[in-house]
Amino acid sequence: MNHTADPRPGRPYDRSRDALVLATTLDLLAEHPYGRVTLDDVAARTGRAKTTLYRRWATKDELVLAAVRSMGRPPEDGELPDRGSLRADLLAVIDSPWLGGPDRRSALFTGLSAAARSSEPLAALVRTEVTEPYVAIYRRLLERAVDRGELPAGLTPRIPTLAAVIPAMSDLQLAGATRAGTRRDFFVAVVDDVVLAAIRGAAASPGAGGLIGSVEG
Repeated sequence: MNHTADPRPGRPYDRSRDALVLATTLDLLAEHPYGRVTLDDVAARTGRAKTTLYRRWATKDELVLAAVRSMGRPPEDGELPDRGSLRADLLAVIDSPWLGGPDRRSALFTGLSAAARSSEPLAALVRTEVTEPYVAIYRRLLERAVDRGELPAGLTPRIPTLAAVIPAMSDLQLAGATRAGTRRDFFVAVVDDVVLAAIRGAAASPGAGGLIGSVEG
């Protein structure tokens, strides 16, 4: 009996273009509604055969999940911006170049928000990889503002709620946004008219512990 047959089921999968495929998937999600993004589109832009993509990712959902994981986390999660005031630091997060800057990032998140409504695994991944890191970033900025004396120490118990405001309003806005995404002006208004306004009101209340310092610089 001949036992020398090649045991390999086929040519090994070439992973050298995985990064390109994942980046292209994110580009398409920023450009088109989720339902119109197909593996055919990804294959055409990357020069990969659709059958090759299916060997790596069995479904479009699997490919999108991998693409979201490839984004990493906001860079501010590792190093907070330091622009001299709480307002400037909050705006620095909004203006981060991550994922192509605020406009492209907003368009991408709009696409992901639409996709997440029909995919619990994707919704969970966006929550852990995007929403929760942003809440943590804003919490750390607010805590640092207290440590620096920009905010009164009496606001400390309210920081968890304040930190969740921008991500929560972003999620709500993105859920109904057009393909153009949500413009930067919306996020600036949330900072000025919601977060900082709430801080001013809380700081002015009895027992807040003092006036706001350079928070609005």
